[in-house]
Amino acid sequence: MSRPARLEDDVVDRWLEAHRDWRRRDAHLVRELHTKDYPGAVTILQAQVSLAQGLDHHPVATVGYRELRLDLWTHDQAGLTQLDLDYANGFDLLLGDYAHLLS
Repeated sequence: MSRPARLEDDVVDRWLEAHRDWRRRDAHLVRELHTKDYPGAVTILQAQVSLAQGLDHHPVATVGYRELRLDLWTHDQAGLTQLDLDYANGFDLLLGDYAHLLS
């Protein structure tokens, strides 16, 4: 399967304007969630597994006491590609089912 090319900064900037919960840190997309408790963060992390597997694109995830942080980038492109935007869009949709776990 061919991998997508790295996106131009202006493409990512336009996407970020419409997706205010995500931010760019260096060549990564980052989303930080604050949850009501630790099990809520783990539940959301588990819920995204099917999305990640389906796209064959996996975030770096950090789970804390009441937080979940996702870092996205396409490793073989050393930056952001359409895969990252697709994952982020899918995650945002999925998160709607878990809003009750957020603080």
